[in-house]
Amino acid sequence: MKERKTEITVETYEVLIISRHGRLRRSWCASCGKQVAIITLNDASMSGLSIEAVRRQAEAGRIHLIETIGGSSLICLDSLIQN
Repeated sequence: MKERKTEITVETYEVLIISRHGRLRRSWCASCGKQVAIITLNDASMSGLSIEAVRRQAEAGRIHLIETIGGSSLICLDSLIQN
């Protein structure tokens, strides 16, 4: 008797929802080379990532951090979504 082989493929999707009143702020992301929507580290931490995890992702180059003149760190939303 011939053996049967079953292959199962599972696809998963992740959805990131950031609820804000009004419009998202925009800034220049040097890594992307364009104007992008930006969020704060606290906003990103609401997506389930800790601030430390976001910083590690940024250090690895997977998330783009935008440093402000005042010393705050903002996150390029495009890079966060692609990650």
